[in-house]
Amino acid sequence: MKKMTILTLTIMMTGLLAGSALAVPRLQTYIVDSEFYGNFQHVEEDVWVTTARNFDLKVVGYWASADIDDSKLTNSFDVLKSPMAYDQMDTYLVISVPTGQSGTVWINGVEINSFYNYGDPGLAGSAPSWYTKTLLPSLKNYNFYHAGSLDNDDVNAWHYDHGIIHEPGWGDEMLFDFVVSGFDWTHVDAVGRDSFGKLHKAPHSHDSSYFATPEPGTLSLLGLGLLGIAPLLRKKKSN
Repeated sequence: MKKMTILTLTIMMTGLLAGSALAVPRLQTYIVDSEFYGNFQHVEEDVWVTTARNFDLKVVGYWASADIDDSKLTNSFDVLKSPMAYDQMDTYLVISVPTGQSGTVWINGVEINSFYNYGDPGLAGSAPSWYTKTLLPSLKNYNFYHAGSLDNDDVNAWHYDHGIIHEPGWGDEMLFDFVVSGFDWTHVDAVGRDSFGKLHKAPHSHDSSYFATPEPGTLSLLGLGLLGIAPLLRKKKSN
């Protein structure tokens, strides 16, 4: 009986962990042509990273998978599973930078050079009224950029999952042009509130950062003139 109880609990825990691992975050950020790191310079974990000061960033709202529904297949065409009820999400990019540094971040040409401590009244000018419920106090300085609205009426949201880009699901993406000057690093997160009043935040495993200095290994490759084959080396190592 005791063995059966332990086995049952083990199966239940395995199922819960598998379900958690397969869950796709509602909000994500992804830097186009960036690289995913489990640990970058012992500063960031599970993050998309670029060292190019001018980069394109996507903010993603992902509601549901768009797998083929076998019960609705016909001889002439496939029918995608119907999405859940229509929803949209008012979305903000959260830009964080090191304290004690001065610099500028341009987003689609809009200049941002004022950054504030968590809870500083200065944030009120750019932040939604509910932002304190989505962020934790931090040593970083923040500012917000109103990204706009994402919705779920089309299969247009890709899942940028720990270095793997999966097939698109129901949702949407928005693309932003970033330029960073003066900061050692810049972290880009996303927060949003859906049409039902629920708050969402991109988890630490699905956000993005710019670093002015590449990893030491990348610097060595630069010195040897081998940077162009770095992705191939990493790919071979992972296989």
